[in-house]
Amino acid sequence: MAQGPLHLPVSFPIFSVTLFLPLQIVPMIVMKFGGTSNRDAASMSNVLRIVSAHLSHRPVVVISAIAQATNELEKSARAASAGDVAGATAFVDRLMERHNDILTHLLSDPDRIAGLRVVLEAHRKELVNLIQGVGILKELTAKTMDAFCSHGERLSSRIVAAGLQEAGVESVWIDAKDFMLTDDNFGRALPLMKTVVEKVEQVLRPPLEKGIVPVTQGFIGVTRSGAYTTMGRESSDFSASIIGAAMNAQRVQIWTDVDGILTADPRVICDVRKIKRMSYEEAFELSYFGAKVLHPNTMLPLLEKNIPVEIRNSRKEGGTGTVVDLPAPSADALPMVTSIACKEDMTVFAISPRTRLNQYLFWEGILSVLNRAGCAAGSISTSEYSMALAIDGNADIEGLRLQLEEHGRVTVVPGQGSICIVGKGLRGSSGVLDRIFAALNDAKVTMISFGASGLNVTVVLAAADVETALRRLHGEFFGDHGASDAFETPIN
Repeated sequence: MAQGPLHLPVSFPIFSVTLFLPLQIVPMIVMKFGGTSNRDAASMSNVLRIVSAHLSHRPVVVISAIAQATNELEKSARAASAGDVAGATAFVDRLMERHNDILTHLLSDPDRIAGLRVVLEAHRKELVNLIQGVGILKELTAKTMDAFCSHGERLSSRIVAAGLQEAGVESVWIDAKDFMLTDDNFGRALPLMKTVVEKVEQVLRPPLEKGIVPVTQGFIGVTRSGAYTTMGRESSDFSASIIGAAMNAQRVQIWTDVDGILTADPRVICDVRKIKRMSYEEAFELSYFGAKVLHPNTMLPLLEKNIPVEIRNSRKEGGTGTVVDLPAPSADALPMVTSIACKEDMTVFAISPRTRLNQYLFWEGILSVLNRAGCAAGSISTSEYSMALAIDGNADIEGLRLQLEEHGRVTVVPGQGSICIVGKGLRGSSGVLDRIFAALNDAKVTMISFGASGLNVTVVLAAADVETALRRLHGEFFGDHGASDAFETPIN
């Protein structure tokens, strides 16, 4: 007797759906490779080797654009909107030449190379048409920018699929538009998960069950009308986790250029440690507050299904990486602090009402301004009426000031940065604030908050003090007296 579908309720903070998955599911994994793993022919050859070594795990491969490709496409779009059609076209030509160089040095089959060059030329013509249209109108919409940026992942994934085929691996290139349906919030689109799950089963599952490796793109999706969307910068990790959740993967692997999630930014701290294992919540907090290894939304589709995420170094395949999954069963096994993230470009807004009639209406007005601007506060502090917000410096600071002034008196404090100390062992630990304040005793602190999640303490301070404060805090919590089996030294 045939079995019906298994109904798995899944609730994400950004959307809530019910997934309909078959009871008999072939075990599989999702392998996502970032732009630094695809930057040139040698790097892409390494990707082919890693995928080939994992064929027994039945991978679905998710590819980012080659390093800097999205930046180049954005520059081309902006040059076109400024009327510089020649400059915009030059950006595209250089990008096409990089892809041509990769396929020339990666592949040896003349017919396969010739076929990909036809693909490159088709993408070039499509981009030139976009450039000419934007150049005439002198207008660049979010929808058009997404159309520009979609080309990076589509090109790199084509080359990876062809490379796998030439290496003797049965693979098929699949356009994300065939399954990754999103809303039409261009530049920050969100997947329409119920439809995505259905389409993933229709598009990705059949080749996988035949032993064929599907190769697709991260970062991009498509609206119901067929327009390409993007889901935010660095969101290929999010794409991989969406696919992993939809296919009930055993795990999702994020292959990048670092050994895993580290205790701090290695560009600032020379003696960082690699975190062996951390919780979904800790990883989310770190990514939200400045750590670049994972996109903040990556954990959301996987959390309730407990699908682990592995962060691995594509240049050091023998490393153990970092595993993100459910927390250790005993709080006693947790270090007080897992990692420290920082940002150096922030602005603080302090707002107080002109009349003190209803504090809740005042707070509602402030938060509605942020919502309309699509701007999230890195940290919020409130008193009975006043509110202080720490906002990323890439926001429209002047526009926010003008809108906030409609709700009260506004003081703007530029030149700020933030440090976020993250750890499941923070809540209930004695002496943690004493140690933080001792490390920051001469820093110019503007705000401090103990996050509602209990997982972080966030300090906003003068941007000039961030690096010094980060070094002191890292020494305090990860020095010799802070040694723990939860960490190991990264591979040199």
